[in-house]
Amino acid sequence: MKKLIALIVNNTNAIVVILSLIIFMSFIIFVLPQESAKSESFGLTESIDTSFLYSADDLYRIAESYGEQGRAFYIRQRFTFDLVWPIAYTQFILITSAYFYKKTKLLKASNVLYVGLIAAGFDYVENIMTSTVLFRFPQTTPIIADMAGIVTLLKWSTLSLAFVILVFLMIVATFTQLKQRLTR
Repeated sequence: MKKLIALIVNNTNAIVVILSLIIFMSFIIFVLPQESAKSESFGLTESIDTSFLYSADDLYRIAESYGEQGRAFYIRQRFTFDLVWPIAYTQFILITSAYFYKKTKLLKASNVLYVGLIAAGFDYVENIMTSTVLFRFPQTTPIIADMAGIVTLLKWSTLSLAFVILVFLMIVATFTQLKQRLTR
């Protein structure tokens, strides 16, 4: 992983950042609304993925409300669209953070770049856990159902932290660049 981060940091430039932003924004503008519309067409009005925290009872209640076709759609969506979406947001966070990290001169702080990767990892684990519960429904899956809400909380927490880090790096890089220009 350390080599991956170093590779990204060393090879990131403004053009790569713009391309990653275009990919990220394309998903937000075009893909997410389509996926949301598909979910609504199956009656999936309450979303597991967008909840910040939920209990096993909440997960089973949602699974029941989805119905058999809704559960099948949800599982299919986790292993098609939701395999690509974490890549889209992680590449944006990682590339953009690496770009601004390079500009900050905070040489010892490269570990903060792992946070986006950790968030994506939690997203994939969440997808596996919730899909397992929905696949087995109406049978219960006690440990997985109990842990799914915690993993979702960890996903949202680390993803939020990744964006906070990105904004922090942008601010520090801006001030570093201004300071350099003023001292010239």
